[in-house]
Amino acid sequence: MKHISVFMDVEDPINPLADDAALDFPLLFDEVGMRGSFCLTGEKCRVLKARGRSDVAEAYRSHCLGLHTNAHSFHPSTMELLGDLEWEEGCESAFEVESKGFEAFVELIGRPPSFWGGGGNTWSPEITDAMKRLGIPAYAYALTQFPHEAVHRFNGVFALPQALSISETDWADDTRTAAASERVMRAIDDLDQPWIGLFVGHPTKFRYIDWWDTPYYAGRTPPEPEYGTPVSEEVYERSKSNLRAFLGRLKESFPVIGVDDALQLPWRFRTPSIEEIAYFRDRTPAALRGAKNWPIHYLGLDPELIVSKTMRLVHTAEIAFLP
Repeated sequence: MKHISVFMDVEDPINPLADDAALDFPLLFDEVGMRGSFCLTGEKCRVLKARGRSDVAEAYRSHCLGLHTNAHSFHPSTMELLGDLEWEEGCESAFEVESKGFEAFVELIGRPPSFWGGGGNTWSPEITDAMKRLGIPAYAYALTQFPHEAVHRFNGVFALPQALSISETDWADDTRTAAASERVMRAIDDLDQPWIGLFVGHPTKFRYIDWWDTPYYAGRTPPEPEYGTPVSEEVYERSKSNLRAFLGRLKESFPVIGVDDALQLPWRFRTPSIEEIAYFRDRTPAALRGAKNWPIHYLGLDPELIVSKTMRLVHTAEIAFLP
C-alpha cells in the first residue's frame, strides 16, 4: 500500500495578506477531511504570536506540523551559516539557531514539531545532530538521495524525499491544473515506494505574484519591509478551488497521512547495496551543489565543505522499507 503525505510551507512573515492565507489552507484541508503536513518557520511562529493570531495557530493544531528552519530566507541561510564551519562548530551553530525556531514553534503550537524541512531545499549534515538534540525524528525535502525516492535514515534520523510537486502557477490555471494533476497521479502509480511526499505550494504564493523573499535575493537584507503584489481575488479563489478538487481526488485514490503517522509505520532498515551507495555518492553531492543556486544565497557560496561533511557520514545511511 502506498501512503501519501501532502506538504505546504508556511513562511511569509512580511506581506499583509500572508497571515490570512496561512489560515485558509488548513481550513481547506479540513473541508476535504485530510491531514496536511505543514512546515512553519520559527519566524512565522513568532510573528503570528506577536500579532495575536491564535486563530491561525488553532487551525493548524489538528494537522501534522514541521519546523521549516528558524528564519528561512533571513540571512544567514542554513548553507550560509554552516558552509565554512567544520563539524563540531557547525553542530553547535546549527543547534543554537534551530533551537530558537523550535522554541517559537512550541510556544505557538503547544507541542514539538514532528519533522524539520529545509528552506529553499538547503541543508548541511549538522542539522541531523541538532534534530537529535531537539528530539525531531525526521527531515523532509531530503537532499540525501537514494534510487526511486527511497525513504532512508541518515546519521540516525529519517530522511524523507520530496518526490512530486505541483506549483502555485499550475493551480491558478484550470488547464495547467488538469495536466499537473494527471502527471502526479500517474507518477504516484509508477513510483514503487510505500511512502511518497507531495508538495502542493506555499499559502503566500497562492496570494501573491512574487515570492515574499525576493528582497533577500543574493544575500541582500533590505532595511525596511518590501511588500509583494497580491493576485486578484478571482485567481486566488480559482487556485484554492483547483487544489481542493485535486485533494479530494487524491484522497479517493490513496491513503493520505501526516508525516507523524508515516513515521509510525512499521519501518525496517537495511544496509544499502553497492549500487545504492554509488547512486548516493553521485546524486547527493549534485543535489547539494545545486542547492547553492537558491537565489537567496549570497553570490559565490561554496558548498564543497558541506558536500565533504555529508559524504563522511555515508556509512550511517540505511534504506527504510516496510515488511
